[in-house]
Amino acid sequence: MSIKLLTWLTTYILIVLCELGDKTQMAVLLITSNNPAKRWLIFAASAIALTLCVIVEVTVGTTLARYISPAAINRGTGLVFLLIGVISLTRHFKVLERTGLAGAKQTEEMPFGKTVAAPGPDSWESTAKNL
Repeated sequence: MSIKLLTWLTTYILIVLCELGDKTQMAVLLITSNNPAKRWLIFAASAIALTLCVIVEVTVGTTLARYISPAAINRGTGLVFLLIGVISLTRHFKVLERTGLAGAKQTEEMPFGKTVAAPGPDSWESTAKNL
């Protein structure tokens, strides 16, 4: 198997697997379910939109590869994902502290001797409002 065919096949399989169940696919599914008579128009619009997105991604990737090594891109991408994770966790814990749910270990006796966590001082609706 040639390296070109292997690259094409690997990219194709990876993209198909990543796109299954992705939010873009869900959006197309919802739009199509609301307008089943216009399915070919929706197909064409979504295919063109995805193609344009991929053109931008390939162009940016090619430009980055000229100036930055793949190892540096991998490290940078990993750092960005870690940063996003730390920011998400920090915001999550701030919301828990603000709503008074942080460190709450309230339990409630249930019939038959089981113990389950009791709901916090605020309901999920008030927690959602504070987000």
